[in-house]
Amino acid sequence: MKAETIVWILLLLAMLKKRVMTLAQVRAVAKSIGFPDPDLAAAVAMAESGCNPMAVGDQGHSIGLWQINIPAHPEYGELALFDPQYNAKAAFAISSHGTNWHPWTTFRNGAYLKYMPKPATATATTPTS
Repeated sequence: MKAETIVWILLLLAMLKKRVMTLAQVRAVAKSIGFPDPDLAAAVAMAESGCNPMAVGDQGHSIGLWQINIPAHPEYGELALFDPQYNAKAAFAISSHGTNWHPWTTFRNGAYLKYMPKPATATATTPTS
């Protein structure tokens, strides 16, 4: 089967089976894999794929939640990358156990920042007598 045909099949599958996860669900996956900052990992996934495990980008070369780029990482199975757990494990390895996000464009350009949790604001307390 030609590579173009495979890409079109993958794109069709992605459209037919678009099951977007919530940011909280992706954070839970990231936490279960062992990312030291699950909020950051989930924010990168949201910026990369919209939290869609079936996302296909870069003309069919990047797959899944964290948009693992197949030409750069041929050690990962293309179809397996549609599985959120497998994709998270690949992202964990590629990111040096969640410590190096520079391979992701959305990290380098700051697009992930809008998906990071807002810092808690201190509330003033009024002393009671």
